[in-house]
Amino acid sequence: MNYLDVFLGALRYEFRMQARRPAIWITCLGLGLILSQFHQPWGRPTTSPIGEAIVYWTMEMHSILAIAVGILLADRLSRDQRTRVDELFTTYRSPSSMRLFGKYMGSTLATLLPVIIIYSVGVGYLLARWQTLAGLPIALAAFACIVLPGIFFIASFSLACPALMWTPLYQFLFVGYWFWGNLLPGFGIPSLSETPLTPVGSYMCTAFFNAAKHEGVCNPGIEGVTAWQGIESVLLLICVAFLVMLMLPLLLRWQRGRRS
Repeated sequence: MNYLDVFLGALRYEFRMQARRPAIWITCLGLGLILSQFHQPWGRPTTSPIGEAIVYWTMEMHSILAIAVGILLADRLSRDQRTRVDELFTTYRSPSSMRLFGKYMGSTLATLLPVIIIYSVGVGYLLARWQTLAGLPIALAAFACIVLPGIFFIASFSLACPALMWTPLYQFLFVGYWFWGNLLPGFGIPSLSETPLTPVGSYMCTAFFNAAKHEGVCNPGIEGVTAWQGIESVLLLICVAFLVMLMLPLLLRWQRGRRS
C-alpha cells in the first residue's frame, strides 16, 4: 500500500465519519443563526462598497465559528483510543504519518462543510441586497486568505493536543485562548494577539482587504500591516500546522513505547 492510497483512504473515511456527526451541524448552524442576529453587516447602506460588507461578514463569521471547529475536532484521536481503533491501526504496515495527515485533512474539511454553507448564505444575501456579483471574487478570496489558514492552524492543534491532555480540558483552554489570544487586544499579558500567528485573520484582513484603513471592515484589525506581512502570516500559520502534524506521529509512537 503506497503513501497516496493510505492518505486518500484515511481522508475519505474521516470525511464521511465527521460529516455524519449531528453535533457538527447542530453546533455550527446554531451559532450561525445567533451570529446572523447579533453580528452582521446586513444594515449597511447599499451605497457603501459591497467588498467591505463581505470582508466584515467573513471576519465576524470566522471569529465565532472557528471556536466550534476547534472544539469539534478535539475528540478525533481520543475517540480512536477509547474505541481501541488506534491499536488496530498499529498492526497495519501503512505509514502512520500519512494516515494521521489523511485524518487531519478529512475531518477538517468535513467540519468546514457547515461553515461554508453559513458563509455562502451570508454572502448570497449581501450580493442580492447590493444586486451585483462584483463581490463574489472578494468573498472567495477572503475565505481563502482569512478563514482557511486559521482553520487549518487550529485544526492541527485540536488534533494533536488532546494526545497530551484530557480532551475536555483542551476544549476549555482552547476557548479561553481564542478570546484571549485573538479577539481581545493585548493588555500587557503576553499572547499571540496582534502577531502574525493570530489565526483569527487580522493580519490578512488588514493587509489584503483594508489597505485604506476604513472602519467597520476588519474586526479585529491591525494598523500598519503591509501586504508582505499578510503573506508572512498566511505562510506561518500553514507551516506551523504542517510542523504540528509532522510531530504528532512521533509523539504517538513515543506514547505507545511508554505503554509497552
